[in-house]
Amino acid sequence: MRKEKHQMPLGAMSPQQEEHSMGKMPGETIEKQPTGNMGSASGMGDTGIRPTPQDEASSMPMADMAASGENSEGEMRNVLIEVRVPSAKNASFGLQMGAGLTAYGFQLDYNYEPVPVSSSPNLQNGLTESDDQVVLVRGTVPVARIGELEQQPNVIKVWNDTKVEHFQFDADIMVEEEQKIKITPMEGLGTCPIGTCDCAPGTPKGTIADVANYLGVNQMWASGFKGDGIVVGVVDGGITAQGRSINSGDTSNPGWPNKLIPRVIGGWPTANWGTTGANWGWHGNMCSTDVLGMAPNAQIYDIRIDAPNIGATISNAIAGFQWAIDQHKANGTPQILTNSWGIFQDNWDPAYATDPNHPFTRKVVDALNEGIIVLFAAGNCGGSCPDGRCGTDNGPGKSIWGANGHPRVMTVGAVNKNEQFVGYSSQGPAALDPQKPDFCSVTHFTGFFTSDSGTSAATPIAAGCVALLKQAKPSLTQDQIKNVLKNTAKDIGPAGFDQHSGAGIIRPKLALESIAAAPSASGPVVSWGPNRLDVFVVGTDSALYHKWWNGASWGPSLTGYENMGGVCMSAPEVVSWGPNRLDVFVVGANSALYHKWWNGASWGPSLTGYENMGGIIQGQPKIVSWGPNRLDAFVIGTDRSLYHKWWNGSAWGPSLTGYENLGGKIVGNPEVVCWGPNRIDIFVVGTDSSLYHKWWNGSAWGPSLTGWENLGGTILGQPKVVSWEPNRLDVFVVGTNSALYHKWWNGSAWGPSLTGYENMGGTIVGSPEVVSWGANRLDVFVVGTNSALYHKWWNGSAWGPSLTGYENMGGTIVGQPRVASWGSNRLDVFVTGTNSALFHKWWNGSSWGPSLTGYENMGGIINKF
Repeated sequence: MRKEKHQMPLGAMSPQQEEHSMGKMPGETIEKQPTGNMGSASGMGDTGIRPTPQDEASSMPMADMAASGENSEGEMRNVLIEVRVPSAKNASFGLQMGAGLTAYGFQLDYNYEPVPVSSSPNLQNGLTESDDQVVLVRGTVPVARIGELEQQPNVIKVWNDTKVEHFQFDADIMVEEEQKIKITPMEGLGTCPIGTCDCAPGTPKGTIADVANYLGVNQMWASGFKGDGIVVGVVDGGITAQGRSINSGDTSNPGWPNKLIPRVIGGWPTANWGTTGANWGWHGNMCSTDVLGMAPNAQIYDIRIDAPNIGATISNAIAGFQWAIDQHKANGTPQILTNSWGIFQDNWDPAYATDPNHPFTRKVVDALNEGIIVLFAAGNCGGSCPDGRCGTDNGPGKSIWGANGHPRVMTVGAVNKNEQFVGYSSQGPAALDPQKPDFCSVTHFTGFFTSDSGTSAATPIAAGCVALLKQAKPSLTQDQIKNVLKNTAKDIGPAGFDQHSGAGIIRPKLALESIAAAPSASGPVVSWGPNRLDVFVVGTDSALYHKWWNGASWGPSLTGYENMGGVCMSAPEVVSWGPNRLDVFVVGANSALYHKWWNGASWGPSLTGYENMGGIIQGQPKIVSWGPNRLDAFVIGTDRSLYHKWWNGSAWGPSLTGYENLGGKIVGNPEVVCWGPNRIDIFVVGTDSSLYHKWWNGSAWGPSLTGWENLGGTILGQPKVVSWEPNRLDVFVVGTNSALYHKWWNGSAWGPSLTGYENMGGTIVGSPEVVSWGANRLDVFVVGTNSALYHKWWNGSAWGPSLTGYENMGGTIVGQPRVASWGSNRLDVFVTGTNSALFHKWWNGSSWGPSLTGYENMGGIINKF
């Protein structure tokens, strides 16, 4: 444990020091005013905030040493105790286990609800995985008796219950009782690892609206991404929320900003969330404002880890994270947790700082494993102008501690919108991962305060941007979001990763374009964003027709279509490489490939015009996009070989009308998928009816430019392939017995074998249609011999309704069904009926519309779809 003089939270000053801090000190924001007479663990002042019953659940009165006669044992320590609890019991049984601990002087905190936590492989201590679970309880114990407490029968380990502090920048902080370290703003003139640093947190470089414009967020809003449906948990010192009864200790505080935060819908502690933020100087209000500044339609949970009497502690953070996990299990929110706090020095708690098995770090991993996105501020201990609380722990390798630098979280450094590195932004390597920080976001702008500062402000800015990405593609995982933000970041330091700025400054608009493009393969139905669909058909006059769903209604009408001209000999193939972007390809009457595009404002080359791309093509083209402004088109030539052309962002290769020969003798049409940037996998049926495969790995074609890998089988119709995560492929084909067969690539091998297939039953007419709306999720649609639509699904652990069974979805269908997904747990299915009209059904996450076997008539007389 750190000495008490290092434990003192901001505001725990003598009256003279507190009065001195009222002024605007060098490097300090004027809004950083007294937050009440906050005390340290050994001497509490009156905060002006009276505990409610729910507060008591997360606050522990300090032991009265004199009354209990425990002074003779010396210093009392606030601790977390890992105890074994039978798996058959609830976590609350931990209180009963804790009550049985007999170490002299130990006091159990009965108001702290026990928290389950995943076990540590290094701390089994007799734990039987099948019979026991690990639960955390809280209490106080004389320091001299900690070893005795750890020897109790059901105790696994005792940890310090360490205080944590926020990462808004404070240049003047008491780091020694007799000395105050002052940091003078250097205005970028001091030693800086990247260009000239910004060391003036009190001087805003624009407004939060300027930050949104700089990051391209305003353009994301224009495309419909404002954070709708996303809830961000602000794990912090509390929020004063609109519609809540604000604590009188806040409103009577001389520093009360008289600002309430909108869109706060819940939180923890459950009885009084949204009622106070004074103890951390309304830092939580700042973080919430910054989230909403990027994602104005997102909602907020106030997860307050600061509590009366003991302040902000690791135990409260663990309980707050557990509430978020339980809430996510119940209703899928919060999708994101933003954390702008931590410890400033290793000696505050060496175990937490450096041990990945610390219970809070494990609880963070529990949240990640639950599917919650987690961001942490890097900290304010960069070497150029560190926060006063850092002491001598500043600069590379001495400034990112504990969960803030865990390999799986997003660790956020700071720049200003002028792309100056902030000199106090903590630098890697982190204690738990040498490759930190991950990237930088923006700080030093007018938001909630005159200048929102610290990596504290940069992190919720990043979290708001993540909310927009999650809205655009709800299935995105922690790793996918982290990687896309790193891969699209603007490098401001040495080439590639560096320990100061990580991958560089996030560019969320480019990240959005990248995630929109990565999974995109062509078909007549496409979605370029949430609640958006574009459908293309060929009419009886062989012209192309278009209709769209804009989130509220069908255009130009439910049964109407927009005439886009042309004489089309193939069904349309459409792909989107970014929001509000469409590229349409058809084969013309002369067997050449033709192209048209929507650029967000108009059709090119015109509404009814097409660009001639040459070739003499057999069958259907197939187009994919693996990144923004990237297209790869594949066609079959008159010699039945596969041919390829590509758009690299500025020109077609090998030329506008030329093609690259990829070899083969192919029956039917190619099937192509991308599972990541610069990766393409192609599947075709050969003249022997076997399935063949080739791939682009980013630098070369495998197994060779014109070679193919034989995947076996005797196949009828077209294969269908989908990818639900990087380096994952699922292939579906129909066998000679008309049953459905499945094979998969798991990242290292084909299953069930290179040439083997899993029999999935059925008697199928035509080819399967498959889509994935999220990780480890597949939905398969086929037409049966009675012309009805049938459905089966993979839910991550089993096939439904069974391995070989199917759900009957009714209808009398002509041709191939088409399916698209514009969001998590959303499906839209389109089929052609016997009257040649288009019909539609949808899954909204809980039921089929208009019914399980019913369809919506969308009109038209369709020739090709």
